[in-house]
Amino acid sequence: MRATLLKYLGLAIKHKYLIAVICFVALFGGFVVTFMTTKIYSGSTTVKIDRALPKVLNNQNSSSFDGGMNDPTFYQTQYELIKSRMMADRVATALNLAQTDFVGGARASYLDRLLGRGSTQNIVRDAAAIRARQEQAIGQIMGGLSVQPVALSSLVRIRFSSPNPLWAQRISIAIAEQYERSVFDMRYAASSHTRTFLDERLQQVKIKLQDSETELLKYAQKQGIVDVDNKQSQMMMQIQGIQAAYSDAVATRVKQEQLWQQADNDGGAALPQVMGDSLIQAARGKLAQLKTTYQDKLTVMKPAFPEMVALQTQIKETERDIRSQVNLIKNSIKAQYDAALSQEKALGEKLEQLNAEALEARVHGVEYTILLREVDTARSLYDGLLQQVKQQSVVADIDTNNVSIIDRAQIPGVPDFPSLRKNLFMALLLGLAAAAAAIAITEVLDDTFKTPEDIEDKLGLSVLGITPLFLDPKSDKTALNEVIGDPTSPLAEAYRSLRTALQFSTADGAPRTLLITSSRPGEGKSTTAACLALNFAQLGMRVLLIDADMRNPSLHRVLSLDNSSGLSNYLSGAAEASGLVKNCIMNGVVVMTTGPLPPNPAELLASPRLGTLLSTAAESFQIVIVDGPPVMGLADAPIIASIAEGTMLVIEGAKTRRAIARDALKRLDFARARVVGALLNKFDPKRAGVSYGYGSYGYGYGYGYGYGAERYIYGQKEKPALSSDQNAS
Repeated sequence: MRATLLKYLGLAIKHKYLIAVICFVALFGGFVVTFMTTKIYSGSTTVKIDRALPKVLNNQNSSSFDGGMNDPTFYQTQYELIKSRMMADRVATALNLAQTDFVGGARASYLDRLLGRGSTQNIVRDAAAIRARQEQAIGQIMGGLSVQPVALSSLVRIRFSSPNPLWAQRISIAIAEQYERSVFDMRYAASSHTRTFLDERLQQVKIKLQDSETELLKYAQKQGIVDVDNKQSQMMMQIQGIQAAYSDAVATRVKQEQLWQQADNDGGAALPQVMGDSLIQAARGKLAQLKTTYQDKLTVMKPAFPEMVALQTQIKETERDIRSQVNLIKNSIKAQYDAALSQEKALGEKLEQLNAEALEARVHGVEYTILLREVDTARSLYDGLLQQVKQQSVVADIDTNNVSIIDRAQIPGVPDFPSLRKNLFMALLLGLAAAAAAIAITEVLDDTFKTPEDIEDKLGLSVLGITPLFLDPKSDKTALNEVIGDPTSPLAEAYRSLRTALQFSTADGAPRTLLITSSRPGEGKSTTAACLALNFAQLGMRVLLIDADMRNPSLHRVLSLDNSSGLSNYLSGAAEASGLVKNCIMNGVVVMTTGPLPPNPAELLASPRLGTLLSTAAESFQIVIVDGPPVMGLADAPIIASIAEGTMLVIEGAKTRRAIARDALKRLDFARARVVGALLNKFDPKRAGVSYGYGSYGYGYGYGYGYGAERYIYGQKEKPALSSDQNAS
């Protein structure tokens, strides 16, 4: 949010003169339009509109006028009635406006009066002209009329605007009076119709009531209905009793069913009834004794002996007796289960029968209730209509109205329109909107790089550094001289920051061979290459600076070196590299200039000797900086970029167009160049906006040892030098 606000504030400061001119023109236009516009006066009459007629009698219906106290459309209907053509026609007829100067009698504007073109009024007499003027008067009334409800009240201001203050007063009062009379007339015109309608409706409702009562009596006789509520209560009591008995029968049946399943599954041996039966227990004791005796005698007698056979016969009879007794118990349990199941079924059928009868009784009760409700509704409607007929006959002749005039309009002394303050305010708003549109168009058409974010967003490159625009007021010093002569200057600080960024641009530190190029000439790549070489040399590194721009070399001029021999001699095989390097004014930096300009620079640069030179130099020097030619239109820069370990693209702030930079970056990508980032050169904070200015905003350049920012001139006079005390601080 803060960044967005700073961006817009920067744009406003950047285009402050454009904004000021547009706003001044808009204000002047608003001032002229105000004093050339015809003045409009307004008269306002206050009317009170009640929803209900005032009560005169105790039995008078207070809502007889509007048909309902909660009608949401009531007041809107009244407002539209006041603004209707019918009301305008009544006013025009009552005031005989067709025969007055109201029609076409508007005051002339300031311009018309200055030019002597005041309006004149000709009164006509023939019927067709009078009717035409009547229609014109109606149109003028409807055009100047407005209705203004007073919030949270039943008051309404009827406002009429006209160039003539007298007519503004008269028409406003006339509309209020005619509205009051029209409401009164409409209410009494509808009174007769209302009485006739109520009489007819009363007879219809009376017949409907008689028919409803007859139908109710016939239905009660047919269904035998005496007391619907009592009959339903008795049936519900029976259903509840059967329901309770049915629930007990279901519980009993479930219990007997579980007991029978147990008896049926294990033969009845584990049943409680079996375990507790005395006959079975005695028989089981006898059986155990017989088996014991048999086993004892079996040791001395054979099973075929008569005594042993007799024992076996007694054992079998005893077992048969036990089984017979168990079967008797199982049959008893089965009989109890069958009885419980039969009882449950009988109670269920009875319950279903009672439910069906109750449902049928309820249906009859519903039909009876509907018929009874129809009788009650018809009787209530009949009583209500009869009461209204009686009231209507009493209040029909009472002279009451729900509309009353509270305040009548006075002759206005001050015009409502035009308002100089409002017009100037609107003109200022329009001027600001026009200025914003102009700034937007300007910014859209200006597709240059003005901030680091522009480079990152449009090119996808990391911005390694930002160097400010250097303009020496005396024109006797270059940017390189400033960096060499004043290491504490903001420009020198910017190049040191660029050096640091390059040292962290790759995992191994700064590229050993670094190409400095730009998309087009004049973007400051040669100065950047020289300043970078100086900054790396200040770290104690051995630096080789090569001027590879063999079409428009500039390093030999910047460093005041002889260019009679150089890179072209080595690439052509005419000399060795060791004899072509030269020392310069920058300590620790060795320079190889271009040498004589060849007719075929691209062919020389494409030879294997350039790669050999860079690889050999990388062994002897800690960093090799190549000042290359521009990318666009030439094949030189992509060739060098494909050989160098890293390439840095120099972009001139507020000058390099985005399309050119994108094309240059695309050509470097095609050459498989390792682009480590970009430098925003000749950065002008005034072109970028307030978020990149001096001081506390973004990328400021006033941080260099307490001074230095005032030495960079951005289209303004040079600021006075600081005192010695300030410099010392």
